[in-house]
Amino acid sequence: MKHASHAIIIGGGIGGPAASLFLRRAGIKSQIFEAYPEPTTIGGGFQIAPNGMRALKALGLADRVHAAGVTSSSFVFRNQQGKVIARIDVSESGHGVTILRSTFHRILLDEIGRQGVPVHYGKRLCGIEYEEKYVVARFEDGSVERGDLLLAFDGVHSRARSLILPDHRSPRYTGFLGIGGFAQTENIMPLEPQDAHRLNFTVGSRFQFGYAMVSTAPTRWGWWTHLPQEQELTRTELQVIAEDDMRDRVLSAFKSWHSPIEALVSTTPRIMRTAIYDIPSLPAWHVGRVMLLGDAAHAMSPAGGQGAALALEDAMLAGKFLAGRSRPEEAFAKVESVLRLRAERMVKQATENDQRQIKELGPFGQWLRDRMFPLFAPVIARELRRQYSSLEPICNRAA
Repeated sequence: MKHASHAIIIGGGIGGPAASLFLRRAGIKSQIFEAYPEPTTIGGGFQIAPNGMRALKALGLADRVHAAGVTSSSFVFRNQQGKVIARIDVSESGHGVTILRSTFHRILLDEIGRQGVPVHYGKRLCGIEYEEKYVVARFEDGSVERGDLLLAFDGVHSRARSLILPDHRSPRYTGFLGIGGFAQTENIMPLEPQDAHRLNFTVGSRFQFGYAMVSTAPTRWGWWTHLPQEQELTRTELQVIAEDDMRDRVLSAFKSWHSPIEALVSTTPRIMRTAIYDIPSLPAWHVGRVMLLGDAAHAMSPAGGQGAALALEDAMLAGKFLAGRSRPEEAFAKVESVLRLRAERMVKQATENDQRQIKELGPFGQWLRDRMFPLFAPVIARELRRQYSSLEPICNRAA
């Protein structure tokens, strides 16, 4: 039986383009179909964790990403007065990169363009069928594409998931809003110069605030927080909230917290906001010759810090296990067996991270937390190193 030679990829964000490059290394041609009408620059910034950077190294893109972002290999935790209560160094597991999403996306698009991978925009998936040995993808504009397999990286609200797992079409609303932005001024003064190459987290009596440098040319600082929102709001409802109202809500939540928190929020011209959803578990990630990957399979709260990295690992393993196999179903089963339990555990941890930070602590609770946190820091460090390194042998073989 002939090997799979043509793949349909749904989703042109992070995982889809990365998958096309890994498939090309495996001798499989692909085409990407993206629902947006054109390349999008929406989105904030994020850290690509060391395990994600390892996948990018396998593609030869790590140096470009390092150059475009800000390298970081440690975390610092402070209380709301600015006192450091813990530092965690994970450099022995590699370095992450904090970067603008639009910048990283452009690196991926430039590379797939250089390698001749076609991307079709304005292609909203509406049907998946089979014709003999082919998967058939149908789009709302009436166009059709046939391939040997279909990989769906079409996000938390995945059309592909709703088609192959109709009982699991909707993700779970977590009850939180992700809020953040980029400070307009370059004059933000961190508490310590080393903060420019750290992920900085501040905890108070309630809530958590994070910030990091996301660009050095020009200097740009990004910030983020998750605030509870009991009523689920649509994207449209969120976007019509007045900018000043959203800023006031954030400033009120973090009133009198240490610098540069107020300056970061006050100098942000456009505050991004999004409802946070996740997918705790699915009965399967693949049905026949169709596989869900990235957020379509295991979306998690950004509190997990692994969304981008897991999408890149998914792409890498899909390419690795499809190479030389005549039956995509066998490769899909292998990918799922390696990744599934680990991803579900990270989704659960991200949810727990969000829930933990909304519990109100009184003065004694804060005093106790500040003194106990250093004792738990080594446990957190071990878990992070495990997340970053557990697939390292497979990544190295894929390089």
